[in-house]
Amino acid sequence: MFNLPDVYKLDVSMALKDFIPRDVKPNDKKRIKDAVKSVKLEYQIAGEEIPSVINEEYRCQVIQFYDIEVENIKDAKFLASTYQNLIKPFCVLHMYDMKDEVYSLAIKRLNQTDNTQIVMEQSLVTQAFMLNVPDSSRERFLTYVDFVQIKNKQDKVSLYKEWFYKVYMLQNENAYAKVDTVLESNFWYDSVRTAQIALKYVELVKQRESLKKAVTNAERMKINKGIKAAIQELSESI
Repeated sequence: MFNLPDVYKLDVSMALKDFIPRDVKPNDKKRIKDAVKSVKLEYQIAGEEIPSVINEEYRCQVIQFYDIEVENIKDAKFLASTYQNLIKPFCVLHMYDMKDEVYSLAIKRLNQTDNTQIVMEQSLVTQAFMLNVPDSSRERFLTYVDFVQIKNKQDKVSLYKEWFYKVYMLQNENAYAKVDTVLESNFWYDSVRTAQIALKYVELVKQRESLKKAVTNAERMKINKGIKAAIQELSESI
């Protein structure tokens, strides 16, 4: 997965009974039981070759990669929402059925009032990629998430955030015509600049979504003005 080095490979199968949370509602428990066919903890980035981050905001000592076979890919969003909230470390969930696959990522931080709990700040589930047939979107995705191509490995949080925001940009590539310039830029080496540019990209996506919902011409004109300004800001930041 993500062309990770073999040193991080675990390939540990998990018993389904251990993967079904005890404290979820009975209907959700049944839905999980019906949806999930098998689970593996396939990779885990641990150790200090890529430094951990332990501070007031993060307790990031590992990044986990789960391989989850499902009956139907339509259950992926439900499973992603459930498990990204339950699994405390940063993780990538790869879910697939006979025809399609999706990936789930989420940025999490410690709860400031209870550091045994996490708060999910941002999450996403990718579009479905077709298996067993040529899929240019899938190939493009795999190119940009390839571990070898990731630029910022100064610590595990920076590494995961580069993955997250590159996937976010790929999922919303129509928001900005020069998205490849963003994805291939060297600003990714700088965590502060990455955060700033990612925020601008997220704001641009939100404005384009608002434009779709606008009713009056006045609203559309105002939003279009904001979009132009956001594009200008983004272009100047790269």
